[in-house]
Amino acid sequence: MKFLKYTLFTILGIIALLLIVALFVPKTFHAEGTTVINKPNAEVFNYVKHVKNQENFGVWFKMDPNIKVTEEGTDGTVGYKYKWTSDEVGNGSQVITGIEENQRITIDLFLMDGTEPAKSYFKTEAVADNQTKVSWVVDGKTPYPFNLISLCYNMNKDFEQGVQNLKEVLEAQESPYAFALDYYDETFNTLKKSVSGLTNEQLHFKPSKEAWSISQCLEHIILTENMIFKMVKENMEKPLNPERRQEIKFSDSEIIAMATDRSTKYKAPEMLITKGKYDDPETAMNDLKVQRENIYSFTLLNGQSFK
Repeated sequence: MKFLKYTLFTILGIIALLLIVALFVPKTFHAEGTTVINKPNAEVFNYVKHVKNQENFGVWFKMDPNIKVTEEGTDGTVGYKYKWTSDEVGNGSQVITGIEENQRITIDLFLMDGTEPAKSYFKTEAVADNQTKVSWVVDGKTPYPFNLISLCYNMNKDFEQGVQNLKEVLEAQESPYAFALDYYDETFNTLKKSVSGLTNEQLHFKPSKEAWSISQCLEHIILTENMIFKMVKENMEKPLNPERRQEIKFSDSEIIAMATDRSTKYKAPEMLITKGKYDDPETAMNDLKVQRENIYSFTLLNGQSFK
């Protein structure tokens, strides 16, 4: 009996001591991980902007292969909610609260079904054309006496490992936009080489009355690309409709083949019939370059949504 009392008092003493210690342990926590990834900033940001991608690099998600996930809203947009339940890592959820394209995404992180969220964010910054510094940060509060957990669990290691996992994932995968961007580079360089050095007379020369001059063709290319680009952006703003994928009848290579096929002549719509405003190839190619830079940026930011 005395032994049981001694044991009970010992346990109560330990509990009391821990509760006293907890009074002096910080009730806030901070964790972060930072690394440099050999990928363009827009591509890195577009990847971390989609919360579900954390399944591929987040330490907690790798701890439990049987984790159960539910989603509300559209991933990569403000208001999207990603919720999980797990016997290994506990329950929680993330809600996207803000997005600054190519810079920062802020997230409310709810742990253990708590009602007060920790504040988390990803921040990306281009350090070179093909290098991006990315930081994954979280700040939050731990209620007394659960703040004792911080004495034996270092969350910082999870975020440091998380960004290293992110680096490995992104650098190992082929850019989902590589084909489109490489093709744009190839066609731009080919066109530039073809018209380089042409005089004003050569640019405006027409072999026949019905034929177009090179200057007209250059203007037509720029106008056509701009029109198609506007159409794509308008459609991207509409609600997602993945059911229509089955309506796609041609592959990318087939569409390119049709677009470059000149065996059949077609009359251009009035809006794309040009006068030939370019008197030198440099001005035309510079206009095309500026326009394509906008298309590049849009492709990198929205490439994942093209799927």
